[in-house]
Amino acid sequence: MGVRMAIEDADDGVFVRTALHGELYETRVDLGADPNPDGGPLRFVGACVAALRQRGVMLRPAAIWVHASLPAGRGFSSSAAFCLGILDALSRHANIRWTAEELADLAFHVEAELLGVPCGRLDPMACVAGAPVFLQWEGDRAPLRRVSVGRTAHLVLGAFPRHRDTVGILTALSQRWNSPLSAPHEPNDIGAVREAISVWGATATRGARALADGDLLALGNAMNEAQGAYDRVADSVDALAAPGLRAACAALLSEGALGAKFSGAGGDGSVVTLARDARHAEKLAGVLRDRNLAVWKVPLEAQ
Repeated sequence: MGVRMAIEDADDGVFVRTALHGELYETRVDLGADPNPDGGPLRFVGACVAALRQRGVMLRPAAIWVHASLPAGRGFSSSAAFCLGILDALSRHANIRWTAEELADLAFHVEAELLGVPCGRLDPMACVAGAPVFLQWEGDRAPLRRVSVGRTAHLVLGAFPRHRDTVGILTALSQRWNSPLSAPHEPNDIGAVREAISVWGATATRGARALADGDLLALGNAMNEAQGAYDRVADSVDALAAPGLRAACAALLSEGALGAKFSGAGGDGSVVTLARDARHAEKLAGVLRDRNLAVWKVPLEAQ
């Protein structure tokens, strides 16, 4: 799944047309446009134009046609992918090429610093890699390390019918992560969030190693531990409540899934599960379809 851009010359400004949630959206922004956080679903376009102008890129008038197969608001990094596509298309149109890391930095700048989205660098870095990645953070930076898959891993992704509140979840997490124990939030809330984030870091480390080693049992165990930490923090922080996610994970595990966990910010947005093989993946996909989730089977091929 991804976002594909087709770009061509235009008479003035930047014109973008894309389909989103079954509706056609289009916008035209001036090459001197400023970011507008209240600009609706296509607010990223003006922010991308501004970000490139700040980097000294001499943009050319362009029309961009977007085809997106990533569902929005489901934990699949659709906004990061959209920003990366717009930035890359406009840059290439101006005969500029960025490295993957530079593009990721630009996309983060657009979302977090120009539009005020409470997000980090993980989504754009994962999107630009074009492969499974392991990101070990020092502050807000991590080298882009691609993971070679040791054994084909059959993943199944499920998206819930409704949008979850990504901003609400991320805000709740960041407020507690950055709060001293004397802050208005209950100390238990703060401790639960910090413990969960620590667990997610540890399970990511083990999961990346297991994926590289082809150890699917260890990968599934890491996924389940990460989900367990999410469940515990959701008991303390209302914004993270995800009854649909919990029920889906339980149903998947009862059908023999090696692992099942939240994706993205969490909530009832999406779930990812690890099957034993391709046939088992089809069975797990049926479990999610029976719960009215949209489903994709995604094998990570051994390299």
